[in-house]
Amino acid sequence: MDAKKILLIEDEKNIILGVKTCLEVANYRVVVVENGEKALEVTFREKPDLILLDLMLPGIDGFEVCQKLKSMDDTKEIPVVVLTAKTEEKDKEKAKKAGANAYMTKPFRPEELWKVINKYIK
Repeated sequence: MDAKKILLIEDEKNIILGVKTCLEVANYRVVVVENGEKALEVTFREKPDLILLDLMLPGIDGFEVCQKLKSMDDTKEIPVVVLTAKTEEKDKEKAKKAGANAYMTKPFRPEELWKVINKYIK
């Protein structure tokens, strides 16, 4: 069986390394992009099973990326899990309005991340 593909949209190298390692240990295939514009392009090309999205990105931010992905027929069904350092309720609400399926804050525990991901991909 093919490994499920997760698109990680994150611009901090240390976070990328930590999340990628955590996901690869759980047998997920990880594709990484570091900005919002590239995220849109790669999502169309790669058709990931799930997207892990940081909100603070160079160029267009994660809120806008999520909103654009959820508004297009080709990508609206892909689950989007926000993984961010933003802990305020207003950010959580804004992400939900943009279409995010789940919201997690950094730092995260691997077990929590796996649990959320497993909820959306079987």
